Amino acid sequence: MIGLEYAKSLFEVHPDLEKALDEFNAFISFYDELLPIMKSPGITSEDKHEIIKKSFKNFSDEFIYFVYVVIDNNRFTNINEIYNEFKKLANEKNNIASCDVYTSNKLSASEIKEVTKYLENELKKKIVINEIIDKNINGIKIIALGKTIDYSLETRINNMRFSI
Repeated sequence: MIGLEYAKSLFEVHPDLEKALDEFNAFISFYDELLPIMKSPGITSEDKHEIIKKSFKNFSDEFIYFVYVVIDNNRFTNINEIYNEFKKLANEKNNIASCDVYTSNKLSASEIKEVTKYLENELKKKIVINEIIDKNINGIKIIALGKTIDYSLETRINNMRFSI
């Protein structure tokens, strides 16, 4: 819930959604290095601001001020949640759906293209595939927009059992 509130605030104040996404992507890659500093009670908020300002001097003022607010409200430990919620908002705005595709083996480029085309036709959105290897799945299982499409062998066998 906290993540969504902060994500919405950045979404509303940043004039360039793509730049905000790029900045957040770059920023989040330094999270592990920044966390001990941001959690340290011995470092003042002003010093934390200065560290952010110097470390991310090419970032927009809107993004830097957003990070200051996160720091000042002791929400830096929630930054990953905020980031994930911000990506969801951006994807919604850009009509993009992120889909988890579970398979036992890595899909080929042509298989990914086929799955992507199928999902784009079904969901009427641009699709971003998040491929997840799960050795327990024999077939393919897709989770998109809260819907599950399960073509695994286990599910097909269970469906046959229930239809007899």
